[in-house]
Amino acid sequence: MTKRRPTPNHSRRKRTRAPDTLPGGPRVLAPDKRAQLESRQRRGGLGGAWASMLISRDDHRRRNRAMLAHTAVDDTFNRHPLRLTDNGYAGRGGGRASTVGRPAEWRGTTAQVVGLWPWSVGAGAPLVGTPMGPHLRTGAPVCFDPMNWFNRGGFITAPSLFVLGLNGFGKSSLVRRIVLGGIAQGITPLILADVKPDYRRLVELVGGQVIDLGYGYGHLNPLDPGVMGRVLAQLEAAEMYERAQTLAQELRARQIALICALVELVRGRRVADFEETVIATALSTLYTPRKDGGRGFTAHDQPILDDLLEVIVAGGDELRLDAAAEDAQHYAAAIVPLRQSLRALTKGPFGAVFNAPTTVGIDLDSTAVCIDVSHIPHGDKKLKAAVMLACWGAGFSAVEALNMLADAELAPQRYFQVVMDELWQVLALGDFMVERVDELTRLQRVIATALIMISHSIKDLQSLGTDAAINRALGFLERARAKVFGALPGEEVNRLHDIVPFTAAERAMVTSWSAPQALTGEAIQPGAIRPLPPGTGKFVLKIGEGGQPGIPFHLEFSDTEFSEGLHDTNARFAEFDTADGVA
Repeated sequence: MTKRRPTPNHSRRKRTRAPDTLPGGPRVLAPDKRAQLESRQRRGGLGGAWASMLISRDDHRRRNRAMLAHTAVDDTFNRHPLRLTDNGYAGRGGGRASTVGRPAEWRGTTAQVVGLWPWSVGAGAPLVGTPMGPHLRTGAPVCFDPMNWFNRGGFITAPSLFVLGLNGFGKSSLVRRIVLGGIAQGITPLILADVKPDYRRLVELVGGQVIDLGYGYGHLNPLDPGVMGRVLAQLEAAEMYERAQTLAQELRARQIALICALVELVRGRRVADFEETVIATALSTLYTPRKDGGRGFTAHDQPILDDLLEVIVAGGDELRLDAAAEDAQHYAAAIVPLRQSLRALTKGPFGAVFNAPTTVGIDLDSTAVCIDVSHIPHGDKKLKAAVMLACWGAGFSAVEALNMLADAELAPQRYFQVVMDELWQVLALGDFMVERVDELTRLQRVIATALIMISHSIKDLQSLGTDAAINRALGFLERARAKVFGALPGEEVNRLHDIVPFTAAERAMVTSWSAPQALTGEAIQPGAIRPLPPGTGKFVLKIGEGGQPGIPFHLEFSDTEFSEGLHDTNARFAEFDTADGVA
């Protein structure tokens, strides 16, 4: 069977337009076809539903066709008018729009939005405070310090900051930047116990006061009235006796609290209630004029711990009443533990620091104040903690005295930043020390002072012996209205979750920062720049406890900070030479 060859009569005919199409727009149904569909729609059933869908589509196409009939297409590119279809304008260059519609926007609380996108990271970066560095996500500049965020921004309800992170990732550098920014704004930083030291170089560069404490370096007398004594004299000279009396009572309360704290450090347990009363009575006797049966010490002629011990040993009617002793023999037996503790404070290592007049007092007229306690051996934890407590007490009392002077309009209002570094060294000595630190930290609320506390891990706060001490220690972190976190392990983030919730993205960031540098490459050549771990200088700033995303940023140093070696904490390794064959 042969295949039939097509003839010209069998050639393909030219296609003609279907009767249900009209030129110049989308295809619509012919009137008879639409009438059939409307009849089928009225009968109902599955066919009626299908007919309803086709009629709805035809209505849509007719609306587009009507719009095309009344609207001319303005083609500014000198092209032929485009044809409107179901999917837009057809033809070359189709889809062009003369205006771009504004996208829809919605607002929601962080609790609601986190359900839509649980990996959110904060993108806001207010330009208020000391410049820190760029935002890790947006690159926008991040500025922060607790005093400005409290006073000028209103972002936090108290000027307090807690910095938490592993050592070696830039915590001290961050605080030094905050301190430096405060100095530029007239805020006086008080580094009341520089342990390493991390801040001495900064204070020296800005012309501040550096006080050395330690064996053979200087003394700190716990009974020294210090700045409070000088302000007390000014109030009395101005005949403001009511204010002077209030300040004198505050001074006495601080001295009693400090002596009790030192005694607790020595003996390793709390001071008995009657012992605290005995100390208070003995202090009152020291400052009572000689004509009234006292020792006659004043702010200019300050007593030392030996004088306090002498008054307690001598006894008297008031002291026997405090000890509930019937006679001198019973009194002598009751104060034996207290005599032993005070003896330990006046002799040995403690006596070398505390049992002498203060060598150099705090000068709050300086640009900055740094008390360098790095001369105390690292192994003498009790002495170092005692010195830190005494320094903190002296600093806070000085600030409160100057505030009272400002309230009396005898001096302008001053603002301070108190840095409490290595907080864990004091808390690790026992539960009883938590209460003493708690008393100090609560005093900053009304004395125009920003408080910056620094520690390595929340485990330092959770490793205390009793639940009450742990809760009180965690209060240091909870009361800090701003919190900055550096590199942390995953377990630490889990412990922090109940206090400061982290988003999934923040958790991933913070834990990734603690990763070490890649173990590849050759040894560092002498004189070469030491590479830093990838998480160095990276932090996330969080405020509030509602789970709001924080502000991640990278701390950047200025050329001056580099040239002056302000943040170089490895200065002792500068001469290390790997060519010497060190194993």
